[in-house]
Amino acid sequence: MKQLITALILFTSAILFGQTADAAFKKGETKYNAKDYKGAIADFTKAVTLNPKNATAFYYRASCKQRLEDYKGAIADYSQAIKVKPTYAVAYTNRARSKYISLELAGTPEDYKAIIADYTKAIELNPRDTAAYLNKAATKEFLKDYTGCIEDLRKLCELAPNNGEAFYSKANCEDKAGNKEAACVDWDKALELGETRAQPLKAKNCNQ
Repeated sequence: MKQLITALILFTSAILFGQTADAAFKKGETKYNAKDYKGAIADFTKAVTLNPKNATAFYYRASCKQRLEDYKGAIADYSQAIKVKPTYAVAYTNRARSKYISLELAGTPEDYKAIIADYTKAIELNPRDTAAYLNKAATKEFLKDYTGCIEDLRKLCELAPNNGEAFYSKANCEDKAGNKEAACVDWDKALELGETRAQPLKAKNCNQ
């Protein structure tokens, strides 16, 4: 009988524990949606303290920190979310983005390779992650790997044929790679899709 009572107490405690952690998460989610990021961080902190296996709470806390420009804090929380849930594709994408911004264009080649690795993992887990393709290409462009940039953006254009930014970015990489004719085709396509930033580049570089 004593063992049964003990088991019931432990079972009840586990249920109450779970409810409390869930309640904290839901409060944080409400504040997050209201753009009260500081308030949301406090609730998500309570949620992960009560349940350290809640990858989503770590992810949302990271997102709050990213929006508040606490990039180091965001990276740490995205990393924790990934540790708890290694298949968390969007956490890899956003961790890479936070890493890129935090470097302020002054990182080492190894730093940027680590960022590309995060985007590559995100795409592996979610082949339709357009943000990962676009930002991975931008990182390669920064490293002057124009061939790699073009390859990623070509895949993105196939995946999202109505994405004007993808064609605009691809045109810029084509131009830097010396492929003027291909760049003009892509600027024209970008304009067709409403990407007005392509207009002055097309006017300057392409025969009208």
